[in-house]
Amino acid sequence: MIDRIDIEAVDKEYFEITWKKEYTLVLQSRNTGHYWCLLEQVYNGHRFFRISHRHHVSDPFHLQKNKPTVEECCAYIRSHDTYHLERERKKEERRMRRRANSGEKQSLPG
Repeated sequence: MIDRIDIEAVDKEYFEITWKKEYTLVLQSRNTGHYWCLLEQVYNGHRFFRISHRHHVSDPFHLQKNKPTVEECCAYIRSHDTYHLERERKKEERRMRRRANSGEKQSLPG
């Protein structure tokens, strides 16, 4: 069962806790706006969390990873945010280069 110690492990400046039930914690990254569902499970006496992810509130969750603690879940989410933001930055750079290149070609005579 998710307890006070698990809740305290969540960095409230980085995440907003949008939903909490006995075995489920839903976080929203303030960095990307993505939603993360941490579902507590026990298998062979070992506690772990299934991490599911969605980009928008209207999207369905999809399974991302399993981690043994809320701290490790949060660290994983932060690394995923870093990856996602870097990927978006590179996409925007490519878009800007294409726009610049297409503008140059159009301004050339003949």
